[in-house]
Amino acid sequence: MENSIDLEQKTCPYQAQNALQAQQASTVALIPDITTPLVSTTNQPPVVGPINLGLLNNLIGTWNSPTGDAATGYNVMPLPQTDAPNGYITKNFPYFEEITFTPIAGGAPNRAGNFTQTSGVLFYEQRVYIANNAQPTGSQPIENTLIHAENGTWLYHFIQQQMEGPYGPGKVQNPSIPAQDPKVQYNKQISVPHGVSVLMVGGPVVTGTGNPAFPTANRTQLPFTDPNIIDPSTYLTNQLKSLNDKGITVVSYSSINVSSNEILGGGINNIHFEASFGKVVSMDTTWYIETLSNGTVQLQYIQNIILQFEINGYPKQFSHIDANTLQLVETYVQVDAKLPWQNTGITVQPGKPISINYDSGLWTADPATNNGNLYDANGYSGYKIDLPFYPLQGVNMGSLIGQVGTNPPFLIGNGPVTTPAGQTGLLSLCIDDDLNAKGGAGLADNVGSLQVRIKV
Repeated sequence: MENSIDLEQKTCPYQAQNALQAQQASTVALIPDITTPLVSTTNQPPVVGPINLGLLNNLIGTWNSPTGDAATGYNVMPLPQTDAPNGYITKNFPYFEEITFTPIAGGAPNRAGNFTQTSGVLFYEQRVYIANNAQPTGSQPIENTLIHAENGTWLYHFIQQQMEGPYGPGKVQNPSIPAQDPKVQYNKQISVPHGVSVLMVGGPVVTGTGNPAFPTANRTQLPFTDPNIIDPSTYLTNQLKSLNDKGITVVSYSSINVSSNEILGGGINNIHFEASFGKVVSMDTTWYIETLSNGTVQLQYIQNIILQFEINGYPKQFSHIDANTLQLVETYVQVDAKLPWQNTGITVQPGKPISINYDSGLWTADPATNNGNLYDANGYSGYKIDLPFYPLQGVNMGSLIGQVGTNPPFLIGNGPVTTPAGQTGLLSLCIDDDLNAKGGAGLADNVGSLQVRIKV
């Protein structure tokens, strides 16, 4: 699926030609910013955590891939063209992209009458750009141009009791609540601005150690009957090999496959034009979340769309495959006032400090202070900590603090704050309070939570 950079000439060819040249010139000059989140949430805390989102919890944040000659994505795109020898051409190119995954502040329950299927939700936005001018010949200024855009939703389903009435607080009594079918526990809903909507279904999560095995192109399927066409899966394996050459390995991975299989409840809708000339027949995709030996997390995916064109009066089907490897750019985590040091899952690498700042939410380390009012990550300014059993002294009680590995804690507050120079290890966050209840109630009387942004 692609965007066109062609302009149709109207009644004034001169103006159309100028518009085309202006568009091409601006396209060449403009390098897209793929570090700014594409989707944002409200100021209400989102529902996060593996219980609510399953594997999707690991996707939260903004991811991108290398640009230019270092691009890790590759696309094989067949296109109908009647004056081509075989009635079609292929538009194959390396690409880079940005994807932002954002959880919502709540779930989406599907009522059955006597139990509920609740859906944990991630909204996402995706933008894909051509990496260079290597395809077709470099004669057209296509580098850094947007080639694909989509938005959609990932869902994670689980079964629980149904609320009585519209809001409860009681629950419908049902002694035999069924288990969620793991084969349909995950959904991906896609909207593509060609007039195509896709619903994919799948599960369960597959886990393993070492490098995952990626699905390869079917060489009996057009256009891959041409041995000169690159199988995009090789870009995934080559990326892992490049890491191996640097001494970095995949320690473990978790993957999820979803497809438009109608038997499982999937499906595809095409507008009339697309159904007539470029129909999307089916789609399946597998996403891999990989933990690397250097402590970082890597995202890889491969997807295969079956397209149907009419060639010489007969419908023929083609594989449109793309694959890429992405790194986390920015994420956010919930920090609970009632919990001690909370692992963010982010590893600070040597020479690569990261930025942390307060995003939203309120909490308190002691409801008896500040007239019972909650406060932000700067803590309660009316009391400076001077007790040795607090993690950090000389700061406001209830401040947001951080720790890298086993290094000394540091103040974050509302931030933004960069992790201390020279420190490496896992990043943990918590409220500055009597964590072990040596001088009072400790964390037991705390209230609230904060949403904290982390820029890698």
